[in-house]
Amino acid sequence: MLAEYLTDYGYLVVAVGAFVEGETILLLAGYAAQQGALDVRLVLLLGFVGAFAGDQLWFYLARRHGSRWLERRPHLVAKATNTKRLLERHATLFILSFRFIYGLRNLGAVAVALSDVSTRRFFLLNAAAAALWSVLVIGTGYLFGEAAAAMLDQLASIQKQVLAIAGLLACAAIASILLRRWLLRKLS
Repeated sequence: MLAEYLTDYGYLVVAVGAFVEGETILLLAGYAAQQGALDVRLVLLLGFVGAFAGDQLWFYLARRHGSRWLERRPHLVAKATNTKRLLERHATLFILSFRFIYGLRNLGAVAVALSDVSTRRFFLLNAAAAALWSVLVIGTGYLFGEAAAAMLDQLASIQKQVLAIAGLLACAAIASILLRRWLLRKLS
């Protein structure tokens, strides 16, 4: 289904997917670029812009409205205080890495916004992290697509695509799990 949207709507899906939290979309876009269906340069640009803009939006909304939202939920204040303390000790590492942990990208920007990290610092680190993230995720899709195409030349077209997508998703899941474990050890 994601592959169909990518085929039908191409670059729009890349931009929106990266904005929302689109590891899967960007992996598939990298693969599509390797197959010649999309321009890899445009995919990289849209992946960066979408990821950067999405995190900046969540940061802005949380910075502007997060304290009031948290005040209305006293049961979360203690957890938020502990998280804030931990985040402020390791802010740079957290900002550079939270997007690599599946499911944490949007929440990571919110957590940073509720801390004392300056807007300028977040902006700069978020730009660097979004660039790195988009290049790594799209590059993984591109390289895996190239290797898969060479290895699976004998299979029918549909079988190739299904196996390539399954391989990409498995790589993304394994990388996310390993990074999450490493970060949790590092931040404890």
